[in-house]
Amino acid sequence: MSDSSLPLMAGTNTVEEQRARWERKRSRTAKELLETEHRYLEQLDLVVTFFVTILKAKGTLKPAVLETIFGPLESIYSVSQVLSLHLERGNLGPGLENFCRNLELYGHYAENLEQANKTLKEQLKKNKSFRRFKKLQETRPQFRGRKLEDLLPLPLQRLHQYKHFFRDLLENTSPDSAEYQKLAKAVKSVSEVSWWVQDIVRKRENSLQLLRIQKLLKGQKTQVLTPGGSY
Repeated sequence: MSDSSLPLMAGTNTVEEQRARWERKRSRTAKELLETEHRYLEQLDLVVTFFVTILKAKGTLKPAVLETIFGPLESIYSVSQVLSLHLERGNLGPGLENFCRNLELYGHYAENLEQANKTLKEQLKKNKSFRRFKKLQETRPQFRGRKLEDLLPLPLQRLHQYKHFFRDLLENTSPDSAEYQKLAKAVKSVSEVSWWVQDIVRKRENSLQLLRIQKLLKGQKTQVLTPGGSY
């Protein structure tokens, strides 16, 4: 073997090593994404199975009230079921494509969440049968001490996790891979919806802060002192 071929071989080995590192990290991330997706689905299933489905059948809440409290949660659950199936089969690209087509559901869910919490509190105050039903469902062993209020914010928490998972997958995918563009699109889509959700949360926090200030001002007798005046 000639000395001139050594740098070429060294360069080839470096590229292959880099690809191997990418693949290892990517495999770990894909595995973690699937495992956490399963846990997320289990938690969503508690709400869909033990609340939404039964409440629809029983008629304990009016359809409009039910829709206000749970919003597009059933649709979010269905989308995650499809994503999970794709991930289990190793079809990352098609799975993300389908998922991104339905990402707006998370934005609409965020828009509705404040009203959902408000309506839930109202129903718990005035609807005795719903109050009993909720308490009974939450004592089921599957809930492990969690309440409905703990489970309703889960989609927004999961959206934040998706952003990091998809970014990690993109960073460890070769740019000439067939899935690179699909991952890049997924990162962009999740980031856009995440900004949308953050904007909703920020506006809500600003409104709450303004209300707190107004209440403080109402509770105080304020004196306006004129500069230069004698008091």
